[in-house]
Amino acid sequence: MLAIKQNSHYTRPSQMRGFRSRPPMQLRSIFLFFLAFIAGSVSPFHHAGGSEVMPLNLPDIGDAGGNLITPEQERLIGLEFMRSVRRSLNILGDPAVTTYLQNLGERLISQVDGYEQRVTFFLVNDPSINAFAGPGGYIGVHTGLILSARTEGELVSVLAHELAHAVQRHLVRSFEAGQRMEITTIAAMIAAILIGSQNPQVGEAVLNSTMAGSIQRQLSYSRLHEQEADRVGITMMTRAGFNPRQMVSFFETLQSANRYAGLRALELLQTHPLTLSRIADARNRAEQINTGSKGDDLTFQLIKARVKILSGDNIYRQRQKTADEIPLAATQYRQALSWLSEKHYDKARNTIRQLLEKDRQRVLYHLTAAEIELAADKPQAAHRVLAPALDLFPNNLPLTEMLAETLLKEGKATEASALLEQQLRHRPERRLYALHFQATKTARRYADAYQSLAELNYIDGNTVQAITYLQQAIEQDSKNQYEQLAMQARLAAWKKEVRTTRTDGSKKH
Repeated sequence: MLAIKQNSHYTRPSQMRGFRSRPPMQLRSIFLFFLAFIAGSVSPFHHAGGSEVMPLNLPDIGDAGGNLITPEQERLIGLEFMRSVRRSLNILGDPAVTTYLQNLGERLISQVDGYEQRVTFFLVNDPSINAFAGPGGYIGVHTGLILSARTEGELVSVLAHELAHAVQRHLVRSFEAGQRMEITTIAAMIAAILIGSQNPQVGEAVLNSTMAGSIQRQLSYSRLHEQEADRVGITMMTRAGFNPRQMVSFFETLQSANRYAGLRALELLQTHPLTLSRIADARNRAEQINTGSKGDDLTFQLIKARVKILSGDNIYRQRQKTADEIPLAATQYRQALSWLSEKHYDKARNTIRQLLEKDRQRVLYHLTAAEIELAADKPQAAHRVLAPALDLFPNNLPLTEMLAETLLKEGKATEASALLEQQLRHRPERRLYALHFQATKTARRYADAYQSLAELNYIDGNTVQAITYLQQAIEQDSKNQYEQLAMQARLAAWKKEVRTTRTDGSKKH
């Protein structure tokens, strides 16, 4: 029987939830998170100073880290990292917010000459002001970061910093230092987690005490990475048309967070103190460039409203804009989302209609109008919203996903699967595979259903099960010769990966 265990739909404001599960983290997952930690790329509090004016040419680092881990090995480590993230963190799978972050990231990364690795952004439902760069180009962004930033440029300053860690392969370059210095710390972390499974407070205390000395030894190494990430991040921001003064502005947000919220001892050890001299150095550097904009304020405020509803955040934040500063459209949009989450569909519909009458060039208005109809169990009405919207915004991913789900609810599974296949050629993402599995299963296209189920299991780390499903897809013998050859090649690659990981003992499937 074809079945998928995990939530296959994206998060909507009407659902207010994300993909979430929390089984214990395995040793390799702990090790990967520890590597991310010692690389100094786990928090935007890490911005380091430097009084020199930053050039617009990216530094030439040659093959830094290349002699330790190959790009293919880094890709596999990245996959394993994301599998652990999905198991351990509360990921919000909202296509609108994720696509927004992805577009900003791609705008920044396009400024880096010769960088070929794909970067993938994902949203973590966590109120802390944080983002982190994992291996393989995966960038996690906390909801608290978006809600605490006042402008798009402030958000971009953190994304640029984290992307710089990925561009400079800081995680890979930290691997050798981690191997040389941190074996005892890894063991201590395992003990802390075992203790924490029974008593989280005691576990955290053990973690604090056992890691303090090690982290302090790593600070000088991390500081070099942070200075490099600031330099590259400012370069990316400037080239992409953003004013680097927005980074200084966000420094002030971090300083405010320190003052009003305070930081735990472990967090202080993880990060460098945010001093007035650092802010002054960054301001001096930015003022000597001082070009570009602070970003698209209305789009950012609309995304911020969406994140606020999705995350269930009702906490007043320092530096939160007053009602007079927030665009009226953003306030109305947030109200529409609030009505939607409370199932007041008529009120939500009327509010969105007013916004669309004033401005039809905002994708989020069309998307939310369709979300309202779908939540109200009116797929035909949702389709009537989405069809013209996709004429305005061809191939828009959130609109396309919504249309695919709408087609499924209309009983048009074949059309839904065809639509999703167009997107999967360019974006092989879990949400799309999950929806494609449902569509092809409903349409009784079992070879395609098994193939999507195989990809889902591979993404989730169940490679042996993925091989089984892909073999079943091949056995259906309903594909053309080219497609059969492609599946055979995929199958061979997965089998090789299983053999390799079993041999070196570095993974467990």
